[in-house]
Amino acid sequence: MTTSTDLLLTPVTSSAIAALAVTAGDAGDAYLLVQFHSSGKVYRYAFEDDISSGAARRWWDLLQDDEARSITSWGSMLHRALKHGDIEPIEV
Repeated sequence: MTTSTDLLLTPVTSSAIAALAVTAGDAGDAYLLVQFHSSGKVYRYAFEDDISSGAARRWWDLLQDDEARSITSWGSMLHRALKHGDIEPIEV
């Protein structure tokens, strides 16, 4: 996983999302970085769990698998994660 100082977004196939990254903070906390097609701005979300388990690990694993990455509905995943409290937006 990348660190918070190492910003490398992975391009994804999505009508809304251009690229994603899962990053680790200094304390083992995890963040999801999302760049939408509509702007160049990168949005940051905090995972409810640490980088090694739960939702953060699932997102990381999907991003590392080329086949899974190409068939995943990233917009739906993002919406579901927000709805279920797996991630929450961070104001930067």
